[in-house]
Amino acid sequence: RPARPVDDSCTAMAATVAVADLPGLTDTNEQPSSIPVATPINLSSLDIGSDAELAAQFEADGYCVAPGVADASQLEACRAAALEALDECKARDPGMGVGQRSGYREIVQRMPGRYEMRYGLDREPLLTLRRRVEKSSAFETARRILRDEIRILGCSVVIAEQDCAAQAWHVDGAHLSPSEHLSPHVLNIFVPLVDVTRGGGTEIKPGSHFLTRNLAKQMLLARIKKTLRPPVVPLVTPGDALLFDYRVLHRGTLNNTGGARPVFVLTVAKPWFRDLVNFPKRALFPEVDAVDATR
Repeated sequence: RPARPVDDSCTAMAATVAVADLPGLTDTNEQPSSIPVATPINLSSLDIGSDAELAAQFEADGYCVAPGVADASQLEACRAAALEALDECKARDPGMGVGQRSGYREIVQRMPGRYEMRYGLDREPLLTLRRRVEKSSAFETARRILRDEIRILGCSVVIAEQDCAAQAWHVDGAHLSPSEHLSPHVLNIFVPLVDVTRGGGTEIKPGSHFLTRNLAKQMLLARIKKTLRPPVVPLVTPGDALLFDYRVLHRGTLNNTGGARPVFVLTVAKPWFRDLVNFPKRALFPEVDAVDATR
């Protein structure tokens, strides 16, 4: 059922909640995925395509893949623009530390070699990419998932440098209710700017968004009921988009693409939701107007 309305003071309760050390997280009823990259699952053979079908898959699995969101021929230019912006950030702070406390409103190094950056996204061709995503089937699917209550919460690029290790399993934000599972209130739209079909991507625990409200207890119950599902790396071909719930367990895999692996991210949410925990307030480029990733 629809999420309960709350006022503007409602914020994300957790930014990146690591859960890798919880016992039994990797236990499933089938063979576990290879570590650190799971065998990709190809969704092209499934009869999924309309906004309604994608939204239904999203609510059941915590993710879906929308095809043909971006012009694949423009991705290399977007990749180059993102890496140029990253180089500018590194030049300003060559010794940038890891974690939010060491980061800036423009960029945070989430783990060694993995950055989330909001700087430079107002430049071409990244600005054109954003406008295209906003008019795409992925955005319309997100609108349906959020019951036509949608606002852009943020825009960023996540960059895993060459050979960057896999992340710990985590969620991007907490549930709104401690006692019941509510419909989605915030989600990410990922558009890889390089071909990730041969070099890993985002690994997901399907259906885990139902478990993360009380992970230890719900994971135990799922193991007893034999309902745990193995992790998958959805096959996102160039130009496609991966949509996933903030509450689903996921991680970036080992980057073995042979170069940097940037992913364009558009985060959308219910209009009343605010996420105040993923970027600090201090500026790397104080001479530049404050980042407004919702524009």
